[in-house]
Amino acid sequence: MRSPMLRLPRLGLRTRLSIGMVASILLITLGVTTTAIYFVKRHMQAAIANEEFERISAIAEAVDQKFLSRRTLLKTFGDSVEAHRPASTALLQDFLVQHTALKDAFANVTVVGLNGDLVAGLNAGLRAGTINIKDREYFRQTVATKAGVISQPYRNRLNGMAQVAMTEPVLDARGEVLYVISGAINLSEQNFLGQLANVKFGKSGYMFITNTNGIVIDDPVKSRILQRADAEGSRNPATGLAMAGFEGTIEARDRTGIDGLYAFKRIRQTNWVLGCIYPRDEAFAEIEQIERYTWAGALLLTLLAGGLVFLVTRSQLAPLTRLHEHMQVSRALSSYVAMTEPPPEDEIGDLSRTFDSLMLERQIAQERLTASERFLRDVTDNLPAVVAYFDRDQRCLFGNKAGLSMRGRTRADIGTMTMKESLPDAIYEQLVPHVAKVLTGSPTRSEGTYDRNGKEGFYECHLVPDVRDGGRTVGYYVMTFDITRQKVAERERAAGEARIRTITDNLPALVSHVDASLRYTFVNAHVRALHGNDELVGRLLADVRGTEDFKMVEPYVRRVLAGEAVTFEKTGYSTPGTSQNWYQSHYIPDRDPQGVVQGFYAMTFDVTERKRAEIRSAESEQRLRGLTDNVPALLTELDRDERVIFCNGRYESWLGIPPASIMNRPIREAVGEAHYEMRKPLLARAFAGEVVSFEQTAKLLVGERTLQTTYLPQRNAQGDVVGLYVLANDVTDLKHKQMQLDTLAREDALTGLPNRRSFEERVREALARTRRSDIPIYLLFLDIDYFKSINDSLGHAAGDAVLKEFGRRLKECVRETDMAARYAGDEFVILLEASTGPRAAQLVAEKVLAAMRPAFVLSNRTLQVTTSIGIARSEEDDEDFESLMATADSALYAAKKDGRNRFMMAASRSGTQHDVTWPRQESLAR
Repeated sequence: MRSPMLRLPRLGLRTRLSIGMVASILLITLGVTTTAIYFVKRHMQAAIANEEFERISAIAEAVDQKFLSRRTLLKTFGDSVEAHRPASTALLQDFLVQHTALKDAFANVTVVGLNGDLVAGLNAGLRAGTINIKDREYFRQTVATKAGVISQPYRNRLNGMAQVAMTEPVLDARGEVLYVISGAINLSEQNFLGQLANVKFGKSGYMFITNTNGIVIDDPVKSRILQRADAEGSRNPATGLAMAGFEGTIEARDRTGIDGLYAFKRIRQTNWVLGCIYPRDEAFAEIEQIERYTWAGALLLTLLAGGLVFLVTRSQLAPLTRLHEHMQVSRALSSYVAMTEPPPEDEIGDLSRTFDSLMLERQIAQERLTASERFLRDVTDNLPAVVAYFDRDQRCLFGNKAGLSMRGRTRADIGTMTMKESLPDAIYEQLVPHVAKVLTGSPTRSEGTYDRNGKEGFYECHLVPDVRDGGRTVGYYVMTFDITRQKVAERERAAGEARIRTITDNLPALVSHVDASLRYTFVNAHVRALHGNDELVGRLLADVRGTEDFKMVEPYVRRVLAGEAVTFEKTGYSTPGTSQNWYQSHYIPDRDPQGVVQGFYAMTFDVTERKRAEIRSAESEQRLRGLTDNVPALLTELDRDERVIFCNGRYESWLGIPPASIMNRPIREAVGEAHYEMRKPLLARAFAGEVVSFEQTAKLLVGERTLQTTYLPQRNAQGDVVGLYVLANDVTDLKHKQMQLDTLAREDALTGLPNRRSFEERVREALARTRRSDIPIYLLFLDIDYFKSINDSLGHAAGDAVLKEFGRRLKECVRETDMAARYAGDEFVILLEASTGPRAAQLVAEKVLAAMRPAFVLSNRTLQVTTSIGIARSEEDDEDFESLMATADSALYAAKKDGRNRFMMAASRSGTQHDVTWPRQESLAR
């Protein structure tokens, strides 16, 4: 339960006037003070900002002068070098060391040649030629422009220090750059800014320098030099404006979260941004102190003036306060008591005396009226109705307890409220025309509705005119009764009947009620339409349905009257000559509160379409089952829960699994845990909407076969995946044919050796391995000596026989790790990998020559066949197949030129001689 809300005490007129005067003075003082402080504060802040900007501008000018003086110093030294033209680098080094002023201005000064090498330097630890700065941008820019530059900040490669470089070119007599003089300035040392580095803004303010790319050039925290200004993750909008070209002062927050007054100025010599931050708490500390003193003085003045006004106002209004207190006390008393203290002789005193006289007259009239009303009110307050009286102006002159409570009124409100104020707005609007009628002298009666605690209520109102002498209507009596219960009961009864009638008339069924005597007590529109819209209520069931139809339903009628709910189906024809229909009837007993059956409700549905659909579905499913069982593939359908909801007969003929044994089971149980885990990722991809296809080897009843399986997502009308179709086709024969075709494509049909395509692929793979292992390969290029003469003289059949026998002997001469192939016509090739050296290749060539020495036996004669061989060795990492083959071909040509029936090894491209001709003379002698 909520606690009642605390109400603030009501302030008197005297208090309100006093507070109003004090508040007015306070507001005026605050307004004047605020305005004055605003303009003074604004002027002082602008003066501080201007002072800060002038200081940073002066510092920027001083930095400019420092860079200008250093540039002048370098320029002077460069002019001296041009004038003296030292004859050697040693003289140039001595000349540089003599200029001691350079050491005070720079951390190091170096002289660099056009190739970027160090020629001379102030740092004694650096030797000429040990450093090259050719890649530095400032070096390239100086050479290109023939003018000195100031570099972007960089980190020294030797000592890691942050530096900038100032350069000046040294030109020769033709005006070409001879040397570049570079002076390095350490950004983290004092000599960079000199005494300017000690300048402070307040106690904790500081200066910093960045370039236009946001790289820190100078900062009190030296670790930030050469870092980006926003490297610590916080961007400063003020610094961003300055890098974009802004100069002046602006308020912003730094990376540590301190609010400050920023000032920015460009350094002309380097286009760097010189900035400073003056913490706001320090910059405006004096202004805030002045502001506090001003507010304290204004508040003190307000309190003094307000207190004086408060006292004066209360003393002048004291008589009015006493009159108000007397009026409050008199209102609470049953009888009025006159004021005891004489009022003053002024306007407030006249008001007090007039109030006394009026209250005494009112008390006398009230006592007379109270006596006459008491009896009438006691009677009307106990009536279960609203009783009231209103005059012609609709002002309430009497109202009983029920009437006053309608709007939370009390008897004190009688005489002051109107009829509209005493009634809810909705009721009053309904009574307006009746009030106009009763004021003409005619009694009237009205019924209407009203809000009854959030629900609809009903009332009946009687208005009777009060006609006085002369026929003038001076008012009217009102008596109102609440008839909600009566109206609600009537409405609910009518609404219930209408709902039942509407529901039953719109049901696609025959609905009726039959009492225990088998007479209709209710039928819906469909029953009436079936029987020609005749009046059926009160007629016997047997008379309406006919003898034959009643005889059929009579057993069900007896069962329902015995208290059993009955459902049955029957066939019939809607009209003679039409197709057969099916009907389903439900008989439900109607029991009274004691459980005695008083009759029954009957509801009959036409289920013809459902029965026909069931028949069509069964026939369609049978046809589909016949088709899918004969498809040469495993067909499966899975729902979203990976449950098998369909599989065809191939499961039994291929796997020996009856389809019924896995229907409505999870696919995990149907295929086994191990097989399911292998397919689980593929199923997840398919259920995500992807068509997934893969091949697998399966052991079927007919043996091991290759199956191509495809997962097809099944989608609903909204495009969501609701299941999967799984198709597994036997592609074993197709795979065998593909393998045969692949073999034919890589094998020479005549000799059975690998063909040209297979050999070239193997050589390219060997070359790739050679580049990784650095072990060379050898390629032997062979052809049959005088093969064209064999073909021309003995015919192509003899030539084919020679080629076949040549290939057989050649294959026996190589290891399993090597490869012999027919390249084209009478050309053959051998690839040797992992050979120990040139001698290994020569041994293979000797072996081939020896293998061909025995005579070739043909069908009708014998023939002596020889071959010539060219050997090439891979040598370079970038060697390709074409160049290696060309080398072997050249060696083969040399062998043929040297007399055939021999091999020739190609010369090494590295300069080592590997030309070897075989057979040697001693071999021929043997």
